Amino acid sequence: MIFLDLFAKKSEETSSGNASAITLLNWQVNAETCTLIHLETGAEVRITPRGMEVLMHLIGNPEQVVSANELLDLFWSKSVRSDHAVHNVIAELRSALGDRASQPVYIKTYPKRGYSLLPTPITGVNPNSAKHHPKKENERSDWKTLSKNPLVYVSILLFFGAIFVLYPDKVSTVEITGAPIRTLLVREFESINIGSDELYLSQQLPGSLVANLNRLPGAQVAVENSALGTSSDADYLLNGSIQQVSGKNRLQINLTDARTNVILFSDQFDFVTEEIFSIQDEIVQHIATALRIYLDEEQRNDMLVWGTSSAVAYDAFLKAEFFAKESNSTNFDTALENYLFAVEKDPDFVNAYVGLATVAARKGIYSNTETNIENRRLVNFALRELLRIDPNSKEAKAAQFLALRVEGNNQRIIEEKIRDMLLADQAPFFAISHYSALLTSAKLFSEAKAFLQTVPDKTPYSVSPDATWSYRNDIIEPEKLIPLQKKQLLERPTHLGVLGSLASSYAFIGDYEQAKFYLSQQLELDEEGQSSMLSQVIISALFGSSTKKRDALEALHKDNPEFNFVMGVKHFILGEIDAGIARWRNLTPSDTRRLFAWAHVADIFFPVEVFKDARYEALLEELGIGVSWQIHLMQGVKMMSAKTGVTLSEPSARALAESKVFMRNNLWNHSELDYPEALHLSRFTRPPEELFN
Repeated sequence: MIFLDLFAKKSEETSSGNASAITLLNWQVNAETCTLIHLETGAEVRITPRGMEVLMHLIGNPEQVVSANELLDLFWSKSVRSDHAVHNVIAELRSALGDRASQPVYIKTYPKRGYSLLPTPITGVNPNSAKHHPKKENERSDWKTLSKNPLVYVSILLFFGAIFVLYPDKVSTVEITGAPIRTLLVREFESINIGSDELYLSQQLPGSLVANLNRLPGAQVAVENSALGTSSDADYLLNGSIQQVSGKNRLQINLTDARTNVILFSDQFDFVTEEIFSIQDEIVQHIATALRIYLDEEQRNDMLVWGTSSAVAYDAFLKAEFFAKESNSTNFDTALENYLFAVEKDPDFVNAYVGLATVAARKGIYSNTETNIENRRLVNFALRELLRIDPNSKEAKAAQFLALRVEGNNQRIIEEKIRDMLLADQAPFFAISHYSALLTSAKLFSEAKAFLQTVPDKTPYSVSPDATWSYRNDIIEPEKLIPLQKKQLLERPTHLGVLGSLASSYAFIGDYEQAKFYLSQQLELDEEGQSSMLSQVIISALFGSSTKKRDALEALHKDNPEFNFVMGVKHFILGEIDAGIARWRNLTPSDTRRLFAWAHVADIFFPVEVFKDARYEALLEELGIGVSWQIHLMQGVKMMSAKTGVTLSEPSARALAESKVFMRNNLWNHSELDYPEALHLSRFTRPPEELFN
């Protein structure tokens, strides 16, 4: 039998002894078998291989603070970049060791920094063996091969199912001195108007759930009426009912704290009988999530501070936050799905609504008109719910200006609302941050920088409607920006904004190959093409071409009104003022938003002659981003200076007094910058023709 053969093979592999065992206070740590043996009771606790890898790394670096990023780099694949994953492993180790986050004996958390093994007697440590050594691929190949065989899973399910059907009163537990072991009691589900053919569901499903949930660290799981199965001894109760509704089975399930009778998790599932296995998996996943968080004091406290008591909603929220970091359509959509699931499970989860509105609005900058209809719907949905919860909250105010932002044509209204916030007491950080973005759109980089210096990149336990770190990057000279964006790319490898910034920055300094490289990465991720098309037109205007494939894509959209902004950019770079004006006079609302967000990125490539042309100046004024916009914002900064502490820079104050405006931004030393010209007229070396493929 495959299942027995697998375990026999693993037994042979691990039966060679534990010569390398390490003693950690009251525990013997056996890295090869992934086990901990309590030296007083003899109790054996198994931990996951990844948990053991993390523990051995902490043992190899005692009393040193090890960051979550370091652990992710060592023990997780590059596709997984979530502090939440590290936190789960630390929680597993604490549970296994009987440790508590509030009064640690073994592992201490240093907020925002990482984790450290506290001073604890350790014996038998070989410094080299306790360090991380990456496993070779073939060391896990047997399991990978077996895991692809569905018979393995069937055998495992039958094995555990047999144990709990034949021996319901023999549920084994591990008694560990000091360990927070909790008992979950699973009751038989109530059957309501169920036919005789489906009665087995209410009888068999609890046993199947027990078999799966019993693997949860820090918990023992029992069925009612077994040796462990009395409600007086249980910490948590799991019960439910099955009934037939409109030809389907409806399962209602509740997870309750047995001490307080508070419902921790409740859900309803409609399914046909053939879907029972997938429904079972979903139920197990949700219950395991709820228990994992409630069994871990640190995670439970974090969940409550974030603003929810629903563990399932909190888990979905954390997943959404992880995917929201990557600004591309696929990850945006995954984040939105998880935010929506979170507010479905907890309709009063404020931070999840803010996250939903923020991501939908952020997605809008990369979206065309049709997609933005849905983005606006999601932002307005979040806004309505936040107004329902507390119409005067800063979160509701943030959602209000996100709703205006995603519309595209409301910059003056947004400025007025944010100015009102800044003139009030204790202005929220997001208001300061977004005002800096408005200043950047008007080339007032010095004032934008001053505003951003008062804003932290992150605030604890809150979702920011603005990516402050990206606003800081917007005002940095291209050559200086490149190393910063490369560093950001390590944290956000699929962020369209970062990739686009690198492509345009390399184009600015004349590095065609690097510009083309980052454009290629953009194209793979940019589903609607707005971000990558901006990079494409900049490169093709400067160098005469990009590649045949990308040039063909540009040609495909050259008459598409959805791309009027980026096509206008190309005309202006080439000095074709009339053609550029024609495109920009017909911007969609989505393109108008891109004008305010991206014009300062694009116009550094425009020839001076374009800026000096009266037709171009009149166009900007017509679009609301010209002379009057710059003056309006300078007056705003001056009016708010007593509250914000930000005053006009000397050049800005002089320009305002003399009714002059900035052609280029007021921060950079433009005399030292070597501005590019279209078609390498000054300093670019055009690549050989054969490179255009």
